[in-house]
Amino acid sequence: MRTTLPGAELKRRAAVLLLTALTGLAASGCGDGKKAVGHQDITAQVIQVDPNPDPAVVRWAGCLETVTRCVEAGGEVGACATPEACEPRCVTALNTALEGVSGREARLDAFETVFIRPGAVCRPVGKPAP
Repeated sequence: MRTTLPGAELKRRAAVLLLTALTGLAASGCGDGKKAVGHQDITAQVIQVDPNPDPAVVRWAGCLETVTRCVEAGGEVGACATPEACEPRCVTALNTALEGVSGREARLDAFETVFIRPGAVCRPVGKPAP
């Protein structure tokens, strides 16, 4: 039996997504990873980790931030990832990943697969480690 409220579960899942993304950036050589980060303003945190980030990383962080805020406000992942917020090719990839998917958790999994997990088509490669 589920004891977590759906809204609380969604916020927990969004926080995990963002921390995973930021951890991946730090591990990929995008900064030293020593600064603590949360999930209130992803773009600012990327710049805090690396004052001269790759523009692709900044665009990606802005997309994650926009989608996360939209989902936390009750929006659906597919509707939250718009071409204005995210690269159009990424929106197309997400829409393809969402085909036939039902349920909020499965939609969040599709988002992770397209945007966050290592090797994701929309995850920026980042700068090589020094």
